[in-house]
Amino acid sequence: MRRLWMIALILTVVASSTWASPPADPGGRGVDWAQARAKIEQFDWAKRIARDMRQEVERTRRQFVHPPLGLTGWWHHYYCAKDAHRLTFDPDKPTEHVCPACGAVYSGPPYDDCWRSQVHATICRAVQYAAVLYRLTNEDTYLDYVRDILLWYADHYTDFEVHGEHAGKGRIRSQSLDEATQLVTLAQACWDAWPALSQADRERILNGYFVPDARFIHAQTGAIHNIHSWHNAAVGLVGMLAGDASLIEQAVDGPFGLKQQIAKGTREDGFWYEGSVGYHFYTIRSLEPLYLAARARGLDLSGTEKFERMYRAPLRMAFPNGELPANNDGWPGTNLSGMTPYYEVAAGLWPQSDLPAYLATLYGSRSRTGLDALLYGPAPLPPAKPLGADSVLFEDSGIAILRNAAANAYLKFGPYGGGHDHRDRLNLIVFAHGRVVIPDIGTSGYGIGLNRWFRSPAAHNLLVVDGGVQAPCSGELLAYAADRVHAAAGPAYRGVKIERELHLDDEALADHVTARADAEHTYDLFYHVRGTLAKCSVPLAPAEPFTQGVGYDMLQTPRRGRVDGTVRLEFTLRDGPGRLVLACRSETPFEVYTGTCPDNPADQQMAFVMVRVRARTVTWENSLLWAGEPQTTQARQGR
Repeated sequence: MRRLWMIALILTVVASSTWASPPADPGGRGVDWAQARAKIEQFDWAKRIARDMRQEVERTRRQFVHPPLGLTGWWHHYYCAKDAHRLTFDPDKPTEHVCPACGAVYSGPPYDDCWRSQVHATICRAVQYAAVLYRLTNEDTYLDYVRDILLWYADHYTDFEVHGEHAGKGRIRSQSLDEATQLVTLAQACWDAWPALSQADRERILNGYFVPDARFIHAQTGAIHNIHSWHNAAVGLVGMLAGDASLIEQAVDGPFGLKQQIAKGTREDGFWYEGSVGYHFYTIRSLEPLYLAARARGLDLSGTEKFERMYRAPLRMAFPNGELPANNDGWPGTNLSGMTPYYEVAAGLWPQSDLPAYLATLYGSRSRTGLDALLYGPAPLPPAKPLGADSVLFEDSGIAILRNAAANAYLKFGPYGGGHDHRDRLNLIVFAHGRVVIPDIGTSGYGIGLNRWFRSPAAHNLLVVDGGVQAPCSGELLAYAADRVHAAAGPAYRGVKIERELHLDDEALADHVTARADAEHTYDLFYHVRGTLAKCSVPLAPAEPFTQGVGYDMLQTPRRGRVDGTVRLEFTLRDGPGRLVLACRSETPFEVYTGTCPDNPADQQMAFVMVRVRARTVTWENSLLWAGEPQTTQARQGR
């Protein structure tokens, strides 16, 4: 079957190896070039952006005469297996790849293949910058570079072998996703240089590379998913350049086109269905190029109203320091302050809304940066608008965030999000002392073994039954108010009903967790604290390493104590001042385990607490304190 599928893809490319004459003018792609030039004349930040682009083009031209031939690698492999840090890309060392944290050196496949992928990405970014600089300055040196690289790819496209085993097949790149992102970047560059390219060069680029690659990519499109949204961007932009109405129609109006991606993939509350902040923004980035070009051409974009909501959702989800939860396959430490490129586009699309004011908030006192500020964002920014400080419920996505001046508590209970979901209904994240102190550690490169830990139930702050992984399922919201939320895990574990109720006040978070079943089970309730255990109210003795349970093998230096009533554990927090107290209480005698486990990246450690009982039914009435004394009955008394 795989062989037949490969043959079909190759025949698709061969059958489309020639193309009719392209249009003399593909129209705009959403850039006001006169305004961009005016920004450079008026604003120092815009001058710096143009200067930085020039420097990167010059540096890349010196480093790489042309792109590399040969297989390319999956960038998720380009991580240190020991600590999950991304390896350092050195353009002068194609066979030496160093971890910036521990100094480990990697070579050979897949690392050398990933190096070639990064070279392609570096060259494509430089080509994109050169095309913009040509439109801004009319300097032929930039046009020559764009033309030379585009023609090189057209002349060598068939020299690349179809390959990939993760997210579809690629040719120049290792998967259809990366194949599409590269084609989007180069299609935009070609678009910008289009008026100065000869008809012969246009046809050579389209027939030799763009159209065959777009059809190769489109043959793999068939889902509502971030990857397939990137497919649409590549296919649609090439269709507009080539004047191919069928490619445009499939990319915009097809069953998996731009409109359907927005309508079906975005929940009513504006959050992308895969449930990851990282993939939420990645999907936005995939939608922007085609949306902007389609809008500039006057295409019908009815049914895409939720696109604006996609920009608003993270503004409501961020913690007070701007950090975003690393839920599902998310990336720890992601902060709204680093998302200004997206909000530059949003501010340009909806200039009469409050999005430009939120953009000003994200910048704060920093200078504006990046290509999007130059091409799409408003010239001067309006006064900043503070982010909301109230509790928020993403009812469709199944996320509640309780907020007050002292702390935030995040609870996840929503629908299953597909392959990037960590199966962690009723997972808890706590923000206090100005930072996330009980984290979801998200994910790292998928190609390293540590990712099994990051995705495991033992790495999350939730109740685990018999050491197993939750079933793909949706939880249920039972009650919500500004200071409390009560939810159930749904059919996460067969025959077990799990509920969690949080109540937030200025001194503590009351956390009540209940499990009920007709048969006995081992219930393990986990907490992970970015800090070290300073005190425990019960004696602890060394325990045997865990040999059962998904992710339990990563729980290090375990110690165990027996609890009849309440145990109180005090932590000295990492990354700044502060302490945290966890008080766990149950009518059922239980065991408490403590120790350490990897954070993300894994060269940092965090403390874990696991309270365990073997029973049919258990209720824990716990409290997390950043001030004052525990109030273990607060949530129940407030019902």
